Amino acid sequence: MAAKRNPFSHIRIVYRRSSVLLKCAVLTAVVLSIAALTIIRISIQNTKSVQEQLQSQINSLSQENQRLTKRIAELGTVESIQRIATEELGLVNPNGQFFTPNTSAD
Repeated sequence: MAAKRNPFSHIRIVYRRSSVLLKCAVLTAVVLSIAALTIIRISIQNTKSVQEQLQSQINSLSQENQRLTKRIAELGTVESIQRIATEELGLVNPNGQFFTPNTSAD
């Protein structure tokens, strides 16, 4: 059985010293890549912070929306009309009793 011959055995690799310009270009590319990655990381962190703030706003507005929806549903009832009249408008039930504190000193 014949030994397999490497088809690339006749290729010879010669290492040359690279030029200073090529070394500077590679170094510049590496430095710029690191700077770009750092900027991207900072941008991601800022975006996450904004996302958390917006999520907090969404939660609070959702709660406010639920409260207002409940209040709208209650607006047609007699109890809600009386409550709005007394609490928000300062009206008094004509059939109710009204007490005022005596501020005069005897």
